[in-house]
Amino acid sequence: MRGRCVSDRFTRLEREVMAAMAHDLRHIAPDLAGQFEESLPGTRRNTGSGLFSEIIVSSRRPLSAERATGVFGTVHAMVGDLPDPVAFQVELRQGRLLALHGDAYGQDTRGIDFERVPFDQVFTLNDQGESVAFDPAALMRPSPLLALHQHDDHDPAQPEDPRLVNRGPLQRLQDERPQPLVRDPPPVAPEADPDREAVQSLLIGIWVAAGAVALLAVLFARASVFLVMIAAFWLGALLRKPMVRTALARAARSLGRLEVRPSDS
Repeated sequence: MRGRCVSDRFTRLEREVMAAMAHDLRHIAPDLAGQFEESLPGTRRNTGSGLFSEIIVSSRRPLSAERATGVFGTVHAMVGDLPDPVAFQVELRQGRLLALHGDAYGQDTRGIDFERVPFDQVFTLNDQGESVAFDPAALMRPSPLLALHQHDDHDPAQPEDPRLVNRGPLQRLQDERPQPLVRDPPPVAPEADPDREAVQSLLIGIWVAAGAVALLAVLFARASVFLVMIAAFWLGALLRKPMVRTALARAARSLGRLEVRPSDS
């Protein structure tokens, strides 16, 4: 039941709500995203004032240490033309996901097709009862590779020459003198043309380290393979950025300066 079962068989509303639910209940049910990824949809009902979606998780799947039982969650969404939001909760039994419930607070939902209805404004409630918009991009942790951008070896800024009042031909000649090259840098920074072989070696090292971390996360931390694939895709996109390439080139040259090279004799 791995692979594409979520994207192929669950509705967009169910996927978006469950993504927010996994974040909302990360302390109560840390394995919720993994269970949903490997689950299948069961019975779906429009209750007339909300919805009920049965979620079938394999009984052979090992669960986390947290074994909560009950109905949990503070996820809400504006669904269709309903004037008020619909509240969503998941039903757990000993930590195992059973169903997704939607409560429209008494609003009539009999004419709504929950498998195709448009929706927006997915949010959760904090401890003070205030709504907090759910933004998956904002919740992603920054990659350690971003530290490559932080370095203190910048060239000191050159003070600009004070402008002088033009008092004669000599001053005009000074004002019209050609500007130094440092005032008009080329579009591509010098670091953009690094030692290709050193940069490729550094990239291989990064991917090997990332693969080892991902393998350990899947085998020992029971991380979701789906989330690991997303992280790998995001890492690849980051490594293609010019700023990251420039930082890698700088790091490669720094490593190159530490190499012991035979003297020419």
